[in-house]
Amino acid sequence: MMRFFLHTQPRFMAIPIRLRAFASSAKWEGGVSMVQGASRGIGLEFVRQLLEKNEKGHVIATCRDPAKATVLLELKNRFAERLNVLPLDVTVESTIEDSARSITERYGSLNLLINASGILSIPGVLQPETTLTKLQKSSMMLAYEVNAVGPILVIKVC
Repeated sequence: MMRFFLHTQPRFMAIPIRLRAFASSAKWEGGVSMVQGASRGIGLEFVRQLLEKNEKGHVIATCRDPAKATVLLELKNRFAERLNVLPLDVTVESTIEDSARSITERYGSLNLLINASGILSIPGVLQPETTLTKLQKSSMMLAYEVNAVGPILVIKVC
């Protein structure tokens, strides 16, 4: 049983919600999958699951700086024939276009796209707002660009 919390009050009073987790009997049979935002967190876990649970298919993992994505690079060493790691920063449109071009040249098209990037904070640059008085337009615009606009641009070219 999984437990989630629904925030409904202005003061974010948590109301517990219970959901039953279920496993689908459907199995991914391969093809070409792309996980955008794969350096850590849920994106990295999607990459791991796609590779470890299936013997077929190719996975393209993208992130801002692949050289710093050490766990992702460890997966690349284990699955060298099936995992391709590409640089892609959703705030830099040319990296999105370069990745799309590379994917088209190598694979033709995608069968699955998972947009998993997102930010809440960047130390020294973007901090989660705790009050309206601390809101900054530049922080809000950066969060919007990474969490909303960037994934749409990835969908557009893939």
